[in-house]
Amino acid sequence: MNQATNSTIHKTAGGNPDTGAVEAVPTLTQVYEAIRQLHEAGEEPTRDRIHKMTGLNLTTVDDRIKVLRGEGMISAVKQCYRPVHQHGPARAVTVTHLTDGRSILEIGEHVVHFSRTEGGMVGQAYAGIALEHTALARVTELQDQLLEEVAKRRALERKVEALKVQRKGDSRQGDLLSALQGDAVA
Repeated sequence: MNQATNSTIHKTAGGNPDTGAVEAVPTLTQVYEAIRQLHEAGEEPTRDRIHKMTGLNLTTVDDRIKVLRGEGMISAVKQCYRPVHQHGPARAVTVTHLTDGRSILEIGEHVVHFSRTEGGMVGQAYAGIALEHTALARVTELQDQLLEEVAKRRALERKVEALKVQRKGDSRQGDLLSALQGDAVA
């Protein structure tokens, strides 16, 4: 990694430099992080979701997925991509608060006893993880809503264009188009 410019040189599966892949913002990292975050949130990391999450064009997403697969960092399962370094299945987690202020944390077979201060420090550390998970879910939801709104807008634009074409052929349509445009402005 070049320390002066913070750029990354990506290599192909054969170890040769991937020409043209020197970039100030490493798109390879963006794609990998999107895959990791989607996977951890229980979402299916498809190329379309990665595209929506990163804002990169599909050609770049496809190229970066190819590089990540070639380097063994991800695997493909039914057109969904998963980080190769995965944790085992989630274990049951139980937290018990005792009357003296201590807490007991049970994760699978492991039991940890916390004082009030230790519990507070653990809570602060994991609050960020909870917020990240919530934010990722909200971003995905907002992206889906935005795509719906864009589709609605495009449909309305097509209707307006169709009305404009009809207006040229029928003078009565001009009044209808003017009324629609007046409603859209208001």
